[in-house]
Amino acid sequence: MSILDRVRNYISPIRENKYLDAKGKPKTKVVARASATKSLAASTRSSSLLNTYKSYYEGEYSVFASVNITAWNTVMVGHSLSSQDKNALELIQTHVNKLDLDSVLLDAVNFALVYGDSFIEIVRNSKGEITQLKNVNPITMNIDFDEFGTVKGFYQKIEGRDMPPLKPEDIIHIKLFSRPDSPYGISLIQPSLPTISRKMAADEAISNAIVRHGTTKYVVKVGDKETIPPVSVFNQIKEEFEDIGSMNEFIIPGVIEISTIDEKGVPGVEEYFNYFQTQVIIGMLTLEEALGMGAGSTEATAKIKEIMYERMIKSFQLKISNQVRKDLFNYILESNGFEPDIVRMRFNSVTDADEAVKAKWLGNLLRGYNTHYGEEKPFLPNEVRAMFGFPPLEEETSDKPKKDPKDKPKPKPEEPPEEDVDNEDDENE
Repeated sequence: MSILDRVRNYISPIRENKYLDAKGKPKTKVVARASATKSLAASTRSSSLLNTYKSYYEGEYSVFASVNITAWNTVMVGHSLSSQDKNALELIQTHVNKLDLDSVLLDAVNFALVYGDSFIEIVRNSKGEITQLKNVNPITMNIDFDEFGTVKGFYQKIEGRDMPPLKPEDIIHIKLFSRPDSPYGISLIQPSLPTISRKMAADEAISNAIVRHGTTKYVVKVGDKETIPPVSVFNQIKEEFEDIGSMNEFIIPGVIEISTIDEKGVPGVEEYFNYFQTQVIIGMLTLEEALGMGAGSTEATAKIKEIMYERMIKSFQLKISNQVRKDLFNYILESNGFEPDIVRMRFNSVTDADEAVKAKWLGNLLRGYNTHYGEEKPFLPNEVRAMFGFPPLEEETSDKPKKDPKDKPKPKPEEPPEEDVDNEDDENE
């Protein structure tokens, strides 16, 4: 502990308590002191670095395709809203349609992948009603947070000037990859920066090599040791061979000799290209098949890749839906007199590969139980819904006593046949 910290602790000692203050701040910190938050954020996230991400996204086709494929599969598969309160569900659905939530989230996910963070401004009118959702340029946005990692607000920096601060409830902050020392996210491009740089340099070198060595080179010998033509003859022959691409035949006198060199082209071009391309695809968390490059994949490996990619997209969708529910849906619900968290958002699946395996396993399991003889199934309907990401319909309990499957229902005893009274009377008569 430094001398300054000892003096501060002596003047205002920190009492050991569950929380540091009445607002419930946690004990653990993300940085040493509050004054270090802005310096830490500046060292890990700068406008020059964010512009580098932008240039790589716009200038490298593999990065551009990978980011957009992931964003489209995350958002544009569609979503559904669920709630047990019909009126609350209709209220949220009306706002979702009015605010064009799908388009806003598509851009937000794209920005979060490229820059690490996306910021959606919640625009309200004078009555506090939400009128618009606006994506903000992530390069201009900054987060004001304390040493505990608690977000105190947001502010823009335009041309070196700090704009008026925004409250936390005015911004929906989406990040897909988190860091422990800051509320900022990590760009998908950041871990692959060196690889992308090398790939772009290799692509340019390969392109130049193909232009230089990809076509046959001709050597034209004019004259011999005894006869050297004048310069005008060399220039005339040179002009004829400049348009060699359109020539099909060469009609030349005997004093001119034509030979070829560099006929092998550029060896190993495909290996160089595939090496860097594979590294970029791994770093961008995408599938070779999605980029049209899965020629060597088998059906088994493609199936595994499909399931793993589906699970990654689902994790993105879960983070986004929870953030939207907390920052947008709950405000709309509470402003209209409803309880929070009664409307939930669920994105559709990219494929049914993962759910199909789970459904098959669950179906085989449940078929092994015979409810006719009192056997209870191992899962309640709401538990099954939770396995597939659906919210519960209602609270379920099982009050039925368990029965032994051997205790089959006994058949009722046969009743004796009724006597025919009329026939007995006839006989007596």
